Amino acid sequence: MLLSTLLERERRFKIALRAGIPALLFIFVILYILFFQDTNIVVSIKDSLVVGATVFTTIYFIYFMIELATKGTLLDKETDGFNQNAFIDIVKHKKPKTIALLVIKNLESIGENYGYENLNLTLNHIIDSLDIFLAQYGVKNIIIGRYSRSKFILALDKDTKDIEEILNKFTQNYHSIKNIEIDYIFSVIANNHKDSIRKIINLMDTEGIKKKIIVKDSKKEIELEEAIKEALKSQSLSFTFRPLLNSSTNIIDIYTTSIKMILKDQREILPRVYLPIINRLGLGQIYDLAVVKQVAHTASLIDDSISLSFNLSPFSIRDKGFLKNALDIIHREEIAPNRMIIEIYEKNTHHNMTNYLKILDNIRSKGIRISIDNFGSSNSSFDYIKYFKFDMVQFDRDFTKNIDDTNTLAMFNSLLKMCNELNIITIAKWVDDDKKIEKLRKLNIDYMQGFGIKKPISRKELIIKYG
Repeated sequence: MLLSTLLERERRFKIALRAGIPALLFIFVILYILFFQDTNIVVSIKDSLVVGATVFTTIYFIYFMIELATKGTLLDKETDGFNQNAFIDIVKHKKPKTIALLVIKNLESIGENYGYENLNLTLNHIIDSLDIFLAQYGVKNIIIGRYSRSKFILALDKDTKDIEEILNKFTQNYHSIKNIEIDYIFSVIANNHKDSIRKIINLMDTEGIKKKIIVKDSKKEIELEEAIKEALKSQSLSFTFRPLLNSSTNIIDIYTTSIKMILKDQREILPRVYLPIINRLGLGQIYDLAVVKQVAHTASLIDDSISLSFNLSPFSIRDKGFLKNALDIIHREEIAPNRMIIEIYEKNTHHNMTNYLKILDNIRSKGIRISIDNFGSSNSSFDYIKYFKFDMVQFDRDFTKNIDDTNTLAMFNSLLKMCNELNIITIAKWVDDDKKIEKLRKLNIDYMQGFGIKKPISRKELIIKYG
């Protein structure tokens, strides 16, 4: 039986005792006063009414307390695991070694294809099986809670490495339940910090439940968060610029921006490390404005023939307040707007496509160019290009890396022809040797970028070269 079920029964029993014992004592006192003080017991109508009212009040009070206890349950209604609040409270008290998050990625698909009654039965089966499976591997005092619809959170008094191995086995053994395929993913984090639960949930949310995450020291992760917040506050960012060679003129007239964050201890960290943290802390717009400010100021210090391309989050772009601030920054630097090229990339098509396209149109109306990054890496790339006239497309690096593959080359060639017909400038990245340069020229690519073209340069070098 689940620990949550046992504790809930114990809780309700205690409430019943707390409600019942005083009530029974109260009845006894009433009966004693009415009947046992005199040896001659005569029951009048008045006495009967008093006793009846007392018994009714007592029963109603006990029922009310039990009903109240049910509403304030520790349990999740569908799975009988702990609900979110109860889980957090019990973890604070028990202090287990490891916190784990188990996610059922295809939960909605199960409900749609097998019915929600079968979905609930499956969820119960998963939780019961998980409880038994963990116990078989020597895990005691298993705390299983439901954090949200598809996410189950576990508190386990065993080392992180052991829990990772056990959950690997569980997800392999129980990949199918009653002929229903289950698509699991899990993450594990050491419970050595008061914010470990928040940390693992944030990590999983940021990664979009696409990969397993193992964190052996949550304290270090949270310290990294604080260091990133401090670096962002002081705008401690390092910019390098990657040259794009114009295939027609053999001139470099565009540079793409690459950014690292410098922490207080002088460590440099890459966007793939700091951006997920910045986004889940809700600081994405602050970061993006800092980028716009630095890039616009750099553009004001160099020759007008050079354009700068930089990435902005679509979430920032869709915010009217952010957009106004960004456009104001560009205007104050007194640079030609077409020298600023905003790169956008989204894995999934935005749900409100019409409104988003209006925002992009508004940006282009100001003279700023828009480039779609990593084109061809997701279906959303094609959705956007169907409905919006981008100025540029930067092809996903796989097209360049696998250019010798027949299928890749055929697809690449078709996409280039499509862009040419739509008058969209094309850019190939990760061009690292002469062989690729020759092939790309034959394909009539407009721009090339990579170590085979020229190495990136620092902001200082860019200003010296073109200032």
